Amino acid sequence: MLNILRSNQEYNNNLKKYTKKDGLLALLLFVIMTFFIIIQGVLYVKVDFVRDNSRLVSGVFYFLMIIITLFFILIRKQDLDTIGFGGRWKLSLLIGGLLSLIYFYNNCLSHLMNGEKMIPFPEVVSLAIFYFFVAFGEEIVFRCYINTRLYGLIKNKFVVLIVTGVLFVVMHFPYRMIAYGMTLSDLTINNMSWIINVFVFHFMLSFIYMKTNSIFGIIIPHWISDLAYAIVLK
Repeated sequence: MLNILRSNQEYNNNLKKYTKKDGLLALLLFVIMTFFIIIQGVLYVKVDFVRDNSRLVSGVFYFLMIIITLFFILIRKQDLDTIGFGGRWKLSLLIGGLLSLIYFYNNCLSHLMNGEKMIPFPEVVSLAIFYFFVAFGEEIVFRCYINTRLYGLIKNKFVVLIVTGVLFVVMHFPYRMIAYGMTLSDLTINNMSWIINVFVFHFMLSFIYMKTNSIFGIIIPHWISDLAYAIVLK
């Protein structure tokens, strides 16, 4: 049982290298991401082009977050394997693939079996590209960077796991509050099941990353989960 919970040795070795500077950069990355999200929400409300091309704008936003994360790694002279480009990628893909099947059934197939319809195929392709950028960007930022570099400030990886989970949940608030006019109670008291689902999702993806030190198996379930939910007509 303890072996199942034990994290990858390469992952552990990387954690030991991180300092307070890395922890502060992780917090800065979260602040930058939140700032971008707020700007995007304001533009969605005030600018017709942004509202009509929200996926394109979001895609650019996630691309920028990937570039900024890579820049942080560059200035700290760290390798790409510290954000999951390596590790036990085959095991990562296996576990991530199995989790993807579960989410595809839960978020899409079960609804189709109950008589609900899918959106048109060209729209599915567009959403597939969009949600891949979302998954790639959020996994690099949260699971691969923040969830590891915060260890430089908090020398307990399980406390870091909880803190990053809270940040991951909070990150979803600003855009919904600004663009869709949702209140804080709409997103908390009235959506506790959603918050719990996001928090548990973070833990599952973090577990895969900690066990494999590979990003590949965490992008896939994140991508499939979001996409599967979006392609069913509500």
